Amino acid sequence: MKPARRRWMAALAAGLSLLAPAAEARQPGAPAAPLHVLVDNTAEMPQALIQRGQLNDGILRDVGIALADKLGREAQFHVLPRKRLADELVAGAGADIVCGYLPNWLPGELDWSKPFLPDEQLLLSSKPGPAPARPTDLGGERIGTVLGFVYPEMQQLLGPAFVRDDALDAGANLRKLSLGRMRHAIVGRLQFDYQMRLGSYKLDLHPPLVISSFISQCGLSRRSSLTLAELNKAIAALQAEGGVQRILAKYR
Repeated sequence: MKPARRRWMAALAAGLSLLAPAAEARQPGAPAAPLHVLVDNTAEMPQALIQRGQLNDGILRDVGIALADKLGREAQFHVLPRKRLADELVAGAGADIVCGYLPNWLPGELDWSKPFLPDEQLLLSSKPGPAPARPTDLGGERIGTVLGFVYPEMQQLLGPAFVRDDALDAGANLRKLSLGRMRHAIVGRLQFDYQMRLGSYKLDLHPPLVISSFISQCGLSRRSSLTLAELNKAIAALQAEGGVQRILAKYR
């Protein structure tokens, strides 16, 4: 074979080798990329059951699986410290979404889905002692909060008189209430109702005060292959078939 022809054949082979992966990626029926779902490692039931660093049950697991199913993907869960969630999503390496948040809870350059997971923040006050008529009655008193969480409503109501007593999770605050180590704490309605149904803590409480009612969302990495329109379409489909209410009812 002449040298010129050999050079031409070598160039052709190199070009075909570069095209091969792209052609393979376009083959019909190829599996879609997994949906990488991040979960806060301090989340508790009913939101999440985390055992040995793995997410094994809870609302966030059920929601992730349901959304992945609507998207034709497989859900893969990654349990991370709360402070790393936003950074991982912004970087976009192996991170697509985190659910159960509001934008002001997780600042960062993220896109946010339509709201679809309802909950409330409750202010619990134990007996004996007077029942607060409103959150502003507790200015200057220690209130059980969760490290790293933001409480914009309480901050707005009390300003510098909002005295936080941070614990690693809400369960720790419920334990402190049950042991009489504090009189007030902020807990989500879903978690409070779930733990009361299980009888996990012996609590003698005044009727809870509702600090805020909200409908949480999913934060989406802007580097994800998933678009916000696709995510919202999956959420709308889940809502339309009653999937969100079925998931929440499972833990009530």
